[in-house]
Amino acid sequence: MNVKGIAEALLPRSPLVDKLLRSLGRDAELPLSQKVSKGVRFLTASTSAPFYLRECTQVGARARTQGRPVIVNQGELHIGDDLNLNCAFSPVQLSTAPGGVLEIGNRADINFGTLLSAHARVSVGDRARIGPYCILSDTGTADASPSADAPLPAQPISVGHDVWLAGRVTVLPGASIGDGSVITAGSVVSGAIPAGVIAGGIPARVLRRLEAGAPAGAAELTGPTEVTGPTGPTGPSAGARLAAAAQRLPAASEAADAVRPAVALRGLAISDFTIDELAQQLEQDLEAPGLALEVAPFGQVMPTLMELGSGARSAPDFALVWTRPEAVLPSFAELLAFKPVAPERLLEEVDAFCALLTQGVKGCRFAFVPTWVLPAHNRGLGLLDTREGPGLRHALTRANLRLMENLARASNVHVLDAERWVQAVGRNALNPKLWYLGKVAFHSDVFAEAVKDLKAAVRGLTGGARKLVVVDLDDTLWGGIVGDQGWQNLRLGGHDSVGESFVDFQHHLKALTRRGIVLAIASKNEESVALEAIRSHPEMVLKPEDFVGWRINWQDKARNIADLAAELNLGLQSVVFLDDNPVERARVREALPEVLVPEWPEDKLLYTSALLSLRCFDAPAISKEDLERTQMYGSERQRDALKEQVGSLDAWLQSLGIQVKAEPLSASNLQRSTQLLNKTNQMNLSTRRLTEPELQAWASAPGHRLWAVHVSDRFGDAGLTGLVSVEVEGTRARVVDFVLSCRVMGRKVEETMAALVVAYARTQGLSEVVADFLPTKKNKPCLTFWEGSGFTREGERFRWDASAPYPVPGFIQLEEAP
Repeated sequence: MNVKGIAEALLPRSPLVDKLLRSLGRDAELPLSQKVSKGVRFLTASTSAPFYLRECTQVGARARTQGRPVIVNQGELHIGDDLNLNCAFSPVQLSTAPGGVLEIGNRADINFGTLLSAHARVSVGDRARIGPYCILSDTGTADASPSADAPLPAQPISVGHDVWLAGRVTVLPGASIGDGSVITAGSVVSGAIPAGVIAGGIPARVLRRLEAGAPAGAAELTGPTEVTGPTGPTGPSAGARLAAAAQRLPAASEAADAVRPAVALRGLAISDFTIDELAQQLEQDLEAPGLALEVAPFGQVMPTLMELGSGARSAPDFALVWTRPEAVLPSFAELLAFKPVAPERLLEEVDAFCALLTQGVKGCRFAFVPTWVLPAHNRGLGLLDTREGPGLRHALTRANLRLMENLARASNVHVLDAERWVQAVGRNALNPKLWYLGKVAFHSDVFAEAVKDLKAAVRGLTGGARKLVVVDLDDTLWGGIVGDQGWQNLRLGGHDSVGESFVDFQHHLKALTRRGIVLAIASKNEESVALEAIRSHPEMVLKPEDFVGWRINWQDKARNIADLAAELNLGLQSVVFLDDNPVERARVREALPEVLVPEWPEDKLLYTSALLSLRCFDAPAISKEDLERTQMYGSERQRDALKEQVGSLDAWLQSLGIQVKAEPLSASNLQRSTQLLNKTNQMNLSTRRLTEPELQAWASAPGHRLWAVHVSDRFGDAGLTGLVSVEVEGTRARVVDFVLSCRVMGRKVEETMAALVVAYARTQGLSEVVADFLPTKKNKPCLTFWEGSGFTREGERFRWDASAPYPVPGFIQLEEAP
């Protein structure tokens, strides 16, 4: 006889026994020992529940408890049918204060370590499932024994039907969660969460809207309601599964029309605090590029870095290493306790941490390290806190400076300013309640700032920085309408707050040109009137020579911006447009979606702060070419003027006196070469992107050769504007990179670079040169060159027989450095 038959023969029939028999019947494949164990657990939980729940006001049928809960009922505690309390590893605590009401609906499952406390009212709906170590308290306290002697202010909490709470969720006073919603692990719920959504974070916000029937899918991910241990189906891993479910569900209604970018890079977050909220925000962010972030085990900073450095763990595309100073610098922890610490010891610990970090992330393309911060509420030694020795602020400032100096030596590691994120959020940026509730070091708004800077950094490192700012004139560059008022009456400078703000705004626009960003104008005005104002107004900071071009007319601004970008050989993805008029902004956004059109403040006193807050100009380095870009475009205008005077193209090129210098990759040109490789799109054969170490390693490998190409003429030096590299494959030289800045395209520099490659193949005794074109949306000019280069085309491959030389254009003077 099987176990089910034994139970039928020995146990008196009842609804409870019937439920057990049905369960055993479903588990026909289980071994006998597991069936018996399950039956014993079931009967023990069911028979002990009436005793353990005797303090409740009302208990429904078939309640079950696994282990003993803590019940403190000084008000009313109502429990529905089929309750399941799991207290196997830590007791569930149910408490009411005098006058408080706690209601738990039918078929609810509540996991170990969870607290429900009602001083006013806490209601939990039918079929609610609450994970381990959750807190639902209408006073915000974790007091399991409320006293009538000291009543606390309370705000009712409402949890709807079919709601799922993952592990360590805190529901704050006054919060409500709609029917069928899911809250991810470690979240703090405040305010109202609508029905039928997945929400998470601190504070919890809507991440996805559930489709009809989605809760059942979530149930499959969470596993059975019976808990076998802290890492079982409803243990802490449940939150990760619910978050995974959220990733597969359709976007919430407020973001339904937006398109999340495809994941371009995958990273690893290494931290000594709970950082899941940042990973969640990063993956939900709609701004390109799409980034995915895996979270390393909690608090395992050093082991994870050592694992990465040893190669035991495969390196991600990027790493985020965010730590608290007291967690990685033992001497700083001692300073927090006001123990004396030698400054040299603190710096030695910073050096050791940096050495471990750089070794650990050496295989990553990029690594980001936020600076160390202290909460505003920690005044340290007050008056003495900025002095050497005991002062916390002084020590932390020195530690951060040493951190920046050390990590600057690693070309793939970049330090991010966490202090600015904290300042942007304010006093609650480092809230101690978040730490004690979930080991969360920062408010979710700090993580939001970090996400924006992290994405800006990745864009800059992958060549996505903006290069051209197109500005309007009236009420954007100056106050007033120049065509109506005349330039003498514009609000610009003087003893006027608005006029002063416009002057300051122009100063900061000009400062952008010292970072390699160029300026242009798109304005609806009479050109002669506007240019007279620019030339004549004594308070104008920007002069005509500060602009690389302008379109001052009465035509559509979208068309004018497109013409300017084409004239400068820049893609629209390089353009930022600033205009005070919301109609013009909307028009450009709609017509030219690749152009960045930030919302612009109505208050003209905020123009400068709005400009400085833009995250679109981040770049890993500023080269000599960047600093001279405006001057180079000025020289280009001179070339164009000469071109109009000279009859033929060949005669014009001959008159320029073009000089090309090709040199091998070296420490002096590595930074600019990497920048050119990652930023150039149009004249780019393969559009591969590499970091400085990756490019250096590739160029140093046997059979590889790379030339950095400098171009100059009688109007000026264009700087390092080209790269060409080859890889020897048997008797063939294959062109790997063929990159040329748009500033010198069309001057036969392309042919000179091809001649370099063919000459190298001939000296090496190779039989042929091939170039494989990899098409992108933007590199059609590169294909056009190769089609007219004289190479033989075979599909996307271009071939040259190395037995014949490739001629250098006669009007170009080529110098090849050894």
